[in-house]
Amino acid sequence: MVILNLVIRLRTFYIFKVNSDYSKLTRTIPSNLFSAYLNIKLSTQNNLEYLYNEYFSFTDSIKKKDISSFIYSKLSRDDGYSLYGNVHMYNNYYTDEVSKLIVKSSFMVLKSNKVNSTFLTVLAHIPNIFIIDFDNRDYFWLSNFNNLRLVYE
Repeated sequence: MVILNLVIRLRTFYIFKVNSDYSKLTRTIPSNLFSAYLNIKLSTQNNLEYLYNEYFSFTDSIKKKDISSFIYSKLSRDDGYSLYGNVHMYNNYYTDEVSKLIVKSSFMVLKSNKVNSTFLTVLAHIPNIFIIDFDNRDYFWLSNFNNLRLVYE
């Protein structure tokens, strides 16, 4: 008897909607924006009030209902898509994609075994989206990522 051990390596991406002014300032130097988010992530509870104000000085709130409705309208006809509350799931049997997108009021979390998740294609319609994988120290503007995909695919 053969037992297959399937290990799916999921990457965790944090997705932020950066306000337009700060987006213009950091568009060409995204490392500054990454550093700002990393400092907030690594800070202690003592600085919570200051960090809250700092975070929202360059990040726009996310309208959960609007974003969820938008994603649903784009993917609801796909076989592998499902929605429960603000949690979107995508399991594509043809491309072996397994993705989960959680929409929160200040950011989104994407867990996926593919870097080019279907959710990123949908979110590309929203301006000023900045994505960070803190574990791998990977960060990019979604608009730049989609331009790279067009060139290399």
